[in-house]
Amino acid sequence: MSGFTWERGPFTRCAKCDNPTMGILSAAGELLTKRCSDCRATVRIPLPELDKKAIYLDQFMFSMIFNVKNNGNLPKGHEAFAKEVYTLLRRCVLLQQVFLPHSDIHHDETTVFHSPIDLRGLYESFGGDVSLKDSRDVELLQDIQFAKAFFDGKEPEVSLDIDEIADGRRNEWLPDMHVGVRADYSQFEEHIRTVRGEVHDALKQLADTWLENKATFTGVLESEFSAIGPTKKQAFANWFEEVSNPDPSDPSALFESSGWPIHREYRELCYLLEERGVDEGRHAIEIMKFWHWDRQREIPHQKISSYLFAAVAKRVVMGEKKIVDRGLVNDVRTISTYAPYVDALFIDKRCAALLREEPLRADLDYKARIFSLSDPDEFLGYLREIEGQTPDEVREYAAMIYGVD
Repeated sequence: MSGFTWERGPFTRCAKCDNPTMGILSAAGELLTKRCSDCRATVRIPLPELDKKAIYLDQFMFSMIFNVKNNGNLPKGHEAFAKEVYTLLRRCVLLQQVFLPHSDIHHDETTVFHSPIDLRGLYESFGGDVSLKDSRDVELLQDIQFAKAFFDGKEPEVSLDIDEIADGRRNEWLPDMHVGVRADYSQFEEHIRTVRGEVHDALKQLADTWLENKATFTGVLESEFSAIGPTKKQAFANWFEEVSNPDPSDPSALFESSGWPIHREYRELCYLLEERGVDEGRHAIEIMKFWHWDRQREIPHQKISSYLFAAVAKRVVMGEKKIVDRGLVNDVRTISTYAPYVDALFIDKRCAALLREEPLRADLDYKARIFSLSDPDEFLGYLREIEGQTPDEVREYAAMIYGVD
């Protein structure tokens, strides 16, 4: 066979014209399409069903993978791990056994990376091109599920199925060709850096208070739980003040305020009350009751984040100075939001250590297995186990479509 064809190998014999010219035209979703480059006979073959695991990698891991791919600097002492994990992850993704979802937390951290467009393109293509709903949306989803229970006088029922928060169908076969958009978000870089700085400064002030008061784990945990209702009430008051007295010199302020998380939650809660026939005049009263409900502390993202901050406070009082850094808040948000849903989380050593401590180890219930650079071989073993469990039929099609040996 010579010359250009839309079909590609491996070629097999065509059942219609009997020439060895039946090649792959496309593969994606649930179908493999093959076509003869001579007689144009076409066949569509259903691909095997999949059940991909969700492995969430923190920003450090994606940056490391980026450096492996681009021959950049690798973390000292972990060079061999970086190269092997790159190979294993890519293999597991192409074998359709895992996907490596990206989130808004990745997007923000990528925007301030030295090569943001290239890194964003890497984790979208390398990881299987499935993202998770924004962390604030996932938190809201859990809040609303608890609100339904509160308004109906029932026990809370929270679905922690990964498909509830995946933006895309995780169990589709990857397309054999990837088309990416090299979007430039550099206009948001300064804002993201400013917000991160402000959050870090506030956290440092809080850490100083913990240290001065010799805070205890139990005390900080109870303080975190007790603050849920008042904090939401104050946030709503701040939003109301913002929309009632907009800055005339900033025409976009009113528009931006409509996206505040507290406003979105309040609006969704109003919809729930409308559906239940509650008079509009009572909406604010009922919502305040819900925000101060003592079972708010059972909402997964609230419980996990409160425990983590209490554990951080304990470390601060013990004299650990470096635990409060610019990445801590995003690390806590990643764990508290996504750990209940994903199969595995690869996070920094600091937070992994906190999750292994008591009472976090006993009291927190989440789906994810936790991995970090504290024991890189454990993560490699996990990936090898997944790779080894790939069904033979899936392996055969993956070899045909993606060239996985």
